Amino acid sequence: MPHKRAKSSVRRHIRNEKGTDLAPVKSSLQNEPIPKSAARILNAHSIREEWKQRKRKNEEEQSGRDGKRRKTGPADKKATLTIQPGESIQHFNKRVEDDLRPLIKTAVETSRATHRRTETQEKEAKAEAKKAKLKTKSVEKSRKSRSPSPEPDKHANRPKEFASASSSAPKRLNDIAQAPPEFKRLPRGASSSAGVLGKKDGVLSMSQQLMMEKEREKAIARYRELKASRRQASAGDKLGGT
Repeated sequence: MPHKRAKSSVRRHIRNEKGTDLAPVKSSLQNEPIPKSAARILNAHSIREEWKQRKRKNEEEQSGRDGKRRKTGPADKKATLTIQPGESIQHFNKRVEDDLRPLIKTAVETSRATHRRTETQEKEAKAEAKKAKLKTKSVEKSRKSRSPSPEPDKHANRPKEFASASSSAPKRLNDIAQAPPEFKRLPRGASSSAGVLGKKDGVLSMSQQLMMEKEREKAIARYRELKASRRQASAGDKLGGT
């Protein structure tokens, strides 16, 4: 069975075939990797020299650009963001944060400026819309306040009352009465006391007086219509006879 130990004779035969004083294998203690902290101490001189050369190179490149920060290409960024030999993950993360901090700050400032610009534009648009609304309301109010000009009266020049004929004018045979007669004096033989008593007995209210006035106007209108129809009829008879 494979998990059992081989016989001593088999083990001895294998040891003789391998021999002695052989070269160490990869898993030996000599090939074990050095800790990063120890490697950083041993390689301190080379790391310092490499950092000085990089710094001198950056200063030479920035001298011709008025001290502005040089924009590195994708290859340079990739080279600067790779972990260095003997560098711990903590130091590498810190270096990455330091490199990306200016970009994050610029992005945050740009977003804030864009947000402020958008808010300002929205406020200006709301103010303009409010001004336009107030202007339309004021125009509508002024239009409503203007009273329409009255139309000219077509019947302004026409007489509004019937022509009154003087009672002193002589009456003729063919005169046409415009209204029923009004008696301002008592007829002959009538006593003034009887009129006074009748007036006292027949006191009329304002509504009755108005009703009588309306009836009187209706009677006058009917009387005039009757007269006008009779006049037209007589004029038609005369034309037919001729």
